[in-house]
Amino acid sequence: MSVYPPVWVPLVKTGYYPHMAKLDAALWERFIDLYGANFSLVAYDVAFGGFVPDADLGPEAQRLGYQYSTAMKVDAIAQRPDEVWIIEVKPSGASSALGAALTYTLLAERDSFSPFPLVPVVVTDTMHPDAKYAAELLNVVIVEVGIP
Repeated sequence: MSVYPPVWVPLVKTGYYPHMAKLDAALWERFIDLYGANFSLVAYDVAFGGFVPDADLGPEAQRLGYQYSTAMKVDAIAQRPDEVWIIEVKPSGASSALGAALTYTLLAERDSFSPFPLVPVVVTDTMHPDAKYAAELLNVVIVEVGIP
């Protein structure tokens, strides 16, 4: 499971998406406008992995806080009826966005995050052609939403 349980909310525009930069948020809102109806719920800033301190190194709340601070955080996780999308939001997507989506998905699989298939996804305005080629081979969904 993730470091902390995810907080599931409806996929609607709120203007606040934890830890998304301003340009990321603009792309995310464009995604919501175009595809939001295809998803039931979303969770933001879900953390996987991180360093897990030994039990003798402090109270559980403190150890979880440390694990969270060292964990990898997914921009968004969106639920569809038969699958869960692990989403990296990145302007001018390239290999780093592709790597993030794959890494987060592998960590979520390792932590048995969902009984449904996990789908690595990059939401971007435009994806570098070579990264798009790699994404196709690696089964990463690329969603180009254009410039908001």
